[in-house]
Amino acid sequence: MLLFGIFSVLLAVASAEFCYNDVEGACSTIHSPDESTLIPNCNAKYGAIDALEADLQAYTNANVESSFEFLLMSSYFGNFEAQREGFKELYRKLSDKAWEDAIDLIKYITRRGGKMNFNQLPRLKKSVKESRTLELNELNSLAKALDTQKQLADEALRIHSQAQPHNKHDAGIAHYIEEQFVESQAKCVRDLAGYTSDLKNLLTERDPSVSVFLFDEYLKKSL
Repeated sequence: MLLFGIFSVLLAVASAEFCYNDVEGACSTIHSPDESTLIPNCNAKYGAIDALEADLQAYTNANVESSFEFLLMSSYFGNFEAQREGFKELYRKLSDKAWEDAIDLIKYITRRGGKMNFNQLPRLKKSVKESRTLELNELNSLAKALDTQKQLADEALRIHSQAQPHNKHDAGIAHYIEEQFVESQAKCVRDLAGYTSDLKNLLTERDPSVSVFLFDEYLKKSL
């Protein structure tokens, strides 16, 4: 008898997680005019979205923040003093990509029944020596861009690992992160690492200003 009672309680708790039971309960109850009908389980949520929603929100905000930083860097190199069209185009491209990724993340969060929280702080770490004005020289700007992209890539891998079976177990989120971010970020990190190494080697030549000019011309033609 006791086991039957425990089983009945567990069955009642489990059945409360279904939308059908919410609707049935709401329709069978007389509500006062100022009371809203609550059907909490009638949403698009499934899997581990509740456990990973905050991570996805933070990653979205990290992409938004990175997009604005790259845009400021692009504006700096595009002004009449710097006149580095190649660097301008590079950072504008990175800014647009981060912005598009943020929009796609918001769409995915809402598609899984969640909501976007723009107050969720990004997990990206900033260097103590990092200039907040973003008025950097060419080599320093590449180093900053590389650090940012590597942190975005690391965070994508962390969320991907959190969605694996030994953690939150949500294959949908893991597949989305892998398809949308992992491969493209690997290419971006590799390109920026190559640009940084090449420019550093060019600056050892006799006339660094000419080397920077030629490298900027290369960026402008290759992007």
